[in-house]
Amino acid sequence: MISSSLLVAIIMFVGDRWGGKSYLMLCGASLLTISLLFFRELPQFLWVGGAYFTLRNLHILFDWWMGKIIRLGVINNLRYQFFLPTLMAGPINRFQIFERQIARRRWDASEFFTGAERLLFGIAQVVILGGWLINQVEANISAGIFQTQNFFVVWIYSIIDWIELYFVFSGYSSIALGLSLMMGLRLEENFNRPWLAKDLIDFWLRWHITLSQWVRDYVFQPITALTRSPVIGLIAAMLVIGLWHESSVYYVLWALWQVIGIILTRLVKNMLNKNPKIHKNATKLAKLSPFYVLGWLSLANPVIAKILGLPL
Repeated sequence: MISSSLLVAIIMFVGDRWGGKSYLMLCGASLLTISLLFFRELPQFLWVGGAYFTLRNLHILFDWWMGKIIRLGVINNLRYQFFLPTLMAGPINRFQIFERQIARRRWDASEFFTGAERLLFGIAQVVILGGWLINQVEANISAGIFQTQNFFVVWIYSIIDWIELYFVFSGYSSIALGLSLMMGLRLEENFNRPWLAKDLIDFWLRWHITLSQWVRDYVFQPITALTRSPVIGLIAAMLVIGLWHESSVYYVLWALWQVIGIILTRLVKNMLNKNPKIHKNATKLAKLSPFYVLGWLSLANPVIAKILGLPL
């Protein structure tokens, strides 16, 4: 993390002093990305929070190149990168908002106790809901009718995994945001009731919001503007999200699965908008939307396993 932050600081210093910002930005972004992909694959290397601080450093580099932020010193960058609550599991907060919150920080008893409440709620999500409860559910399923592995059973387990992921990941986000608020800093939210999403597009606006916004700003919008194709921009954006989690063929196919779902969602929405009668009937089924979203997301696991010939 220190070396990445030093690299970004040196690039900005050299670029501001001698020019060549575009070339330096491209080299720096390539080095940061290659470092993430390489070091996290080494089993003996502890890459703590690497996926998060890499995106934060890239955010600083891109915004500096676009003129949205001025060159910042190493100390400011390290303070931003080493902010303990967000170090391990996000959110991927933006430097400008973080600095503004630092400047405005003050003691507020109500915010301190609100943060403490959010912290305790996050711990409960991780330990009780994402840990004990999910383990109980999986144990009961394993001991029940689903003792043999088949496509349907893998799908059921995939549904449970998505629910567990929400409890654990949103819980860690609540812990980070609660601790931040106790310190007088109000950072960006990371989840907004994703299981109440109206469709798959709405889901990705509610799930891991800071990652989705990062990919929107630095991948989807630039590539869409360059190629004049939202589909190409969408494919690139979902590939970045997938490979950010893990560099594997599985996550490449996972990304393409999400692209297919989003395109189908857009086509269905356009069709409904052009047919008022069908749209009126479809609105009656709106309450079932969360089940469709969860069903599509969880179906990726057994489908991709089948494609890759992995054991179910």
